[in-house]
Amino acid sequence: MENEREEMESTNGKSKRVCVRVENDAVCATGGRWDELSPELLASIFVRIVPPELMVKSVALVCRNWMEIVSGPYCWTEIDLEHWCRKCCIANRSHLIDPVVRKIVRRSRSTFRRLSTYRLGDVGFSFAASRGPTDEFGGSF
Repeated sequence: MENEREEMESTNGKSKRVCVRVENDAVCATGGRWDELSPELLASIFVRIVPPELMVKSVALVCRNWMEIVSGPYCWTEIDLEHWCRKCCIANRSHLIDPVVRKIVRRSRSTFRRLSTYRLGDVGFSFAASRGPTDEFGGSF
């Protein structure tokens, strides 16, 4: 059973149609472009494959669309900075934790559901708690 694969350009030249033939049956799929994906979907991909510190340092520099996605709330619904915070404490840079947590909480536009840190100070904790998720009665979790 040999698979044949052929690619055909669509009429607009922007996307490709990929056909795979398996024993007289053809399965066709239209390939898309990264910039045609929704921000929610791209953010979901970024969150699963890129650590937060690299997301800000590298993914945001690829193109304007990706920078807007990384800067938006979709990438920051679950914020796990514990590993980064521990590295800061080892390097005697724990003074950076509160400002970074405040910046990321602001970036999430108060849509985060979970925040994981290490040695978060009172100021950072208060800031996150006041902007964090609320229950159905308006109270914080």
